[in-house]
Amino acid sequence: MSPRITETAETAETAMTDASKLRAFDPRIHAGIPQFLEGKGFSPEASEALLELDMALFQWRRMAEKGEFKGKVLEGVTETLEPALLQGLLSIAQLSAGIGRPDPVQPTIGMVAEVMAVDPSRASRIVSELVSRGFVERRAAQEDARRSVLAVTPKSRKFLGEFTLSKWRILSEVFAGWEGEDIATFSRLFARYVSGILAVVSEGKDVPSEAVKP
Repeated sequence: MSPRITETAETAETAMTDASKLRAFDPRIHAGIPQFLEGKGFSPEASEALLELDMALFQWRRMAEKGEFKGKVLEGVTETLEPALLQGLLSIAQLSAGIGRPDPVQPTIGMVAEVMAVDPSRASRIVSELVSRGFVERRAAQEDARRSVLAVTPKSRKFLGEFTLSKWRILSEVFAGWEGEDIATFSRLFARYVSGILAVVSEGKDVPSEAVKP
């Protein structure tokens, strides 16, 4: 064997050894997660893939918690909304459009609370702020004038149009190099993953249909 090949092999072996040392400090390894998964019937290849997925989800959660993605989207709009107000407005727009429902509905504070997974008092404060800033208005329900419903305003529609376009510009860049088949597979499997998570964490609870958007 030539000196160069020997040196390359030794370098690769050293890198593998260093990687093994680093893995030894991985809390998941220390806690015996690979063995736990094996006991649950997962193959070594599937277990390794799940550990890699766990790291990807950690990075995604960190980015979501810091609001980096929404912050990037908001760079493309003329106005900005605090995260809670933005989520409230998106929830009202989602209900009004019938996304995740058989038909559009006239949103109420109770519905907004359900979609946002917050208590009604919190949803009421969010809606009040959106009303005071001109994004939402309260109206009497068509079938019962005593009941108050929520509606988006022209200002809101302009904002939502800018927000939606900005978001999809970013997503189009993310998926620009993907094959159509890969996008379809990712969409199907990710929706399946989210449905599974919801089923586990919401066991015994009613999961709103809006929780998983098409």
